[in-house]
Amino acid sequence: MEKNSMTRKIFAAFLFFFFVFGFRVETIFAKGISEDSLMRVEIRSDAMRAIPQIEVTTIDPTQMSDTFAKTETPIGQIYQFDLINKEEYDRKKPVQIEIAVPADLATQRMHGARYIAFYNGTKKIWQALPSQENEKTHVVQTSIHLPYARLMIFEEEIPGVGAASWYGYKNCDCAASPDYPKGTRLLVTSVADPKKSVIVRVNDYGPERDVHPDRIIDLDKVAFKKLAKLGAGVIDVRVTLVK
Repeated sequence: MEKNSMTRKIFAAFLFFFFVFGFRVETIFAKGISEDSLMRVEIRSDAMRAIPQIEVTTIDPTQMSDTFAKTETPIGQIYQFDLINKEEYDRKKPVQIEIAVPADLATQRMHGARYIAFYNGTKKIWQALPSQENEKTHVVQTSIHLPYARLMIFEEEIPGVGAASWYGYKNCDCAASPDYPKGTRLLVTSVADPKKSVIVRVNDYGPERDVHPDRIIDLDKVAFKKLAKLGAGVIDVRVTLVK
């Protein structure tokens, strides 16, 4: 185990909230929480043949800095969880993971999508897990079917080129963005016809990346019509921050 790592053993405060009807016992969660309280592991009792024993460790990311790809932006600490009695774990049941973005990083700058990745020791790479961030609490959630993993939040770069759709909202040169905060001014240019562009102000959040991964902006129909006919539906655009 790395030096200077902060280790906290959580021998799951396994609280049994159960309801007995005949011989039936309802399943519950066992939880492990990191020392800084930013990372939480949860596992259902029906995934275990014995009471879970969860060890949670916080690792300084500088100890693994050589494992980060140049295109990856790591956020916060590395968290390692270890289900000590892993032989009792049913891998068909997922382990639920939550990691909160540190408060000083949550809203201080513009960023692309945030996701949790686990370190694949065999391939020596960080592999992204399907993740979702709560935009209000800045908690990133995922699940994994492993009894042990090192996990960390990463940020994607804000995409500059992608798809744009339109919506009828306030009839203005405005837009919804999943990356830029409200009030930001953006130059949106048609990829098909670079002579057509429009400056919009972000006034809403969206589109949801887990639903529309290729769309980087939704334009009000007034702004969209300056780039293409509404009948086009979706067009490719280049988005640039106006400073």
